[in-house]
Amino acid sequence: MKPPRRILIIRLSSLGDILHALPALGALRSAFPDAQIDWLIERRMQFLLSRVPGIHEVLAIDTKSLSEAPWQIPRWKGAWDLVRTLRARRYDLSLDFQGLLKTALLGLLGGARIRIGFCKSLVWERPAHWFYHRRVEGPAEQRHVVFLNLLLAAEAGASARQPVADLVANEEDERTVRGLLDREGLTQFVVVNPGGGWPTKRWSPARYAALAERINSELRLPVVVTTGPGEGQLYAAMSEACRVHLIHLPLPFLQLIPLLKQARLFVGGDTGPFHLACALGTPVVGILGPTSPRRNGPWSERDEAVFRVLPCSFCYGRTCPTENECMDISVEAVFEAVSRRVKSSH
Repeated sequence: MKPPRRILIIRLSSLGDILHALPALGALRSAFPDAQIDWLIERRMQFLLSRVPGIHEVLAIDTKSLSEAPWQIPRWKGAWDLVRTLRARRYDLSLDFQGLLKTALLGLLGGARIRIGFCKSLVWERPAHWFYHRRVEGPAEQRHVVFLNLLLAAEAGASARQPVADLVANEEDERTVRGLLDREGLTQFVVVNPGGGWPTKRWSPARYAALAERINSELRLPVVVTTGPGEGQLYAAMSEACRVHLIHLPLPFLQLIPLLKQARLFVGGDTGPFHLACALGTPVVGILGPTSPRRNGPWSERDEAVFRVLPCSFCYGRTCPTENECMDISVEAVFEAVSRRVKSSH
């Protein structure tokens, strides 16, 4: 069988899930160095792929605007123009890493000769599996989503590899972050991110503050707090409860790349910056609640995940009838994990 000349990756969102697919991209690029590998992504997420080498072209679609205003003909014209572009490329393979009905349909409409996706038990929306020519069957035990994505790449002919992603900061971001670190006199530091896309994923700011105090006083490491858009109140609550100096760097997502490459450790929940730290190989301690640490936790076996197992674990719920009991994790338990990971990172 001839190696594929044109490959389409379909992974529209979200930031963490896109990062989870990067090792599979690396495996495909290694297996097929001469192939044209394109990526279909949500328009609002495409900024991340600007820092990922090995992609020939990024193709963007705004499915959110289509669902919000399906009666607006110009928006459908843009989607149809995209489909025509996909069909003109005559892809040998398309790989659907998302497993939604809309991503499976985009693969079908794109006209790839062979469409590969996950089996019925692994897709998010079960009808999606009907649209694939070849399917990756679920392993006997739950695996991290990064390894599931590598299995999808293996179905296309790539070899399994360690879950490492390739992300490159541009010179301007490097210079900006280096200036901030120099201004604060930081060389060895811990990054703490109290955010989370779902409220159920967030550990309390008061506990993050108590953790920061212990990191500062017992491990002698300064704490840098990063927050995303709309998360400033989380830092404010941490700062109010904390008795040591916190350094707040509300950086754009791409500037976290040079910051995390310099960090001694990252601490946070199941959110984009957490998975970025994992992708960069930064030592990590994850604080997990509604999502499974086996599927969504740290990528490396050296890293730490702190979590509680309850009868309702792991529900993947965005709301909780038990007042987020699964995130009732003690500061002591997290600090012990932080201490172990700092010592093992030498």
